Amino acid sequence: MDELDRIKKIMQTEELNSAQFAAEIGIQGSTLSHILNGRNNPSLDVHKKILNRFRTVSSDWLILGIGSMYRSEKQSQAPTLFDSVDENASKSTISEQISTEKKDSAFSPIQQRIPQAQENPIQVQQEIIQPAFQVPIEATSKSVRKIIVYYTDNTFQEFESK
Repeated sequence: MDELDRIKKIMQTEELNSAQFAAEIGIQGSTLSHILNGRNNPSLDVHKKILNRFRTVSSDWLILGIGSMYRSEKQSQAPTLFDSVDENASKSTISEQISTEKKDSAFSPIQQRIPQAQENPIQVQQEIIQPAFQVPIEATSKSVRKIIVYYTDNTFQEFESK
């Protein structure tokens, strides 16, 4: 089975005609038509768009014809920043850290005030909230150079010290 047949199989499995498939993956209908008629081979960009739209399709199968059409459950999930190689090891490490934090006297409870309904919201926002724990800083302390915040919509924001 060649690349053309594999693309046709995705279209058939997803029950999409060529116009719908082109719209789904974000390419021109003429581009898909040229691929389906054998005039052009699918580019890397077309492969990436197919794989991006149909996340369960195996890239090895689509590009190389190796393996099954669909990925296994573990492979089909998009990796996140917090994925670990060994989940059992990470769970035990986390529980050890939590028990250590409870015993450690350097940690203090969260000290924050619950705002009352009649309070001015601007004043509430200006209050300082104490951190959940305090990290002891050595005499030769290091300074923070950059902080990167990753959001759930796959965007991020960088903060650099000046």
